[in-house]
Amino acid sequence: MAAPATPPDSTQQAPEATLPLPTPVAADTLPAVETSASALPADSSARPRRARKTDYQVAPGVTWHYEKPKPFRWLLHVPRDLVQYPGYAFRKENTKAIVGIGLSSVALWVADQVLLDWAQDFGRAINLEAKSTQKTLVYIPFKVGDINLPLEFNVPDNLNSTFYYIGDGWTHLGTAAGFMAYGIIKKDNRAAQTASQLGESILSTGIVVQAIKRSTGRQSPFVATKPRGEWHLFPSFTQYQSRVPNFDAYPTGHMATAMATVTVIADNYPEYKFVRPLGYGLIGLLGYSMLNNGVHWASDYPLGIALGYGFAKIAVRHGRTRVEAPAEPGTGFVPRRPQPWHQRIQYAPFNYGPYTGVSCSYSW
Repeated sequence: MAAPATPPDSTQQAPEATLPLPTPVAADTLPAVETSASALPADSSARPRRARKTDYQVAPGVTWHYEKPKPFRWLLHVPRDLVQYPGYAFRKENTKAIVGIGLSSVALWVADQVLLDWAQDFGRAINLEAKSTQKTLVYIPFKVGDINLPLEFNVPDNLNSTFYYIGDGWTHLGTAAGFMAYGIIKKDNRAAQTASQLGESILSTGIVVQAIKRSTGRQSPFVATKPRGEWHLFPSFTQYQSRVPNFDAYPTGHMATAMATVTVIADNYPEYKFVRPLGYGLIGLLGYSMLNNGVHWASDYPLGIALGYGFAKIAVRHGRTRVEAPAEPGTGFVPRRPQPWHQRIQYAPFNYGPYTGVSCSYSW
């Protein structure tokens, strides 16, 4: 009879591997470990980076898309704006405005001396000092040949000069710098684009204003040798630079720059209804101050205002795109991104009688 099977001897089994248990360590003795934002897991509770804001709903059903502007790219837009301005200004729908600018300029020219005398009499009646005096904070001499072109930064030192300073270039450059700083800090594309459009429209306006001033050569009131001033057409560069007030009255650059600034801001921020009334009110104070201190005639204003307004409209038009709603509501907005220049060329075949060919069009 077979013997029953016996279990193998446990003493002959290979011993199991054993690991030493970790020694408990107090939590406050653990070394600190630095972690970077990139090393954090996706579900980390760390503060997320601020996303750039690009789309802005300014009214029910109206949303604008703004790309992030490249630094100083607006300088390259100035030649385009100068070329486009005649086509933009002299459109059929602007006929009434053009006629109005012409008629108002003529009517104001007829009344120039009367309006100037009234403005200055009123200033004396309310003890508003007529002098346009400023305090120089920064002065950097700069010379081109025999011509002095210093870089200086002044601030007004009386009330009339404060009104006059509304149209100063430094005021509007400072405004543009404020929008740019806000756009960078808050990652706000609309503010950054507003700053770029301000620089673009102010520079474009200034170029045209200077070209007209140096062509018309109208005397400023405070140096006028006869009522309403004399006109010295096409003065030489040396004449103009040596006696600027004798030639630079028409049109007003201060009003042009101020109108460009107000228009750019108001068009980009239409939800803020106070911008235009406030801006136009300040422009009115600027206009009066330039009559009171004898820098400009009233008839210098219409063309300057029109130039600033037109160049501002062109800059804004190129600095944003309308976001269109899709066919089915409730599915969100589809932004229409600006295309690169080489993708704006469109070709299409045509047949006209016996002629066939390809037409080419370019979308600005």
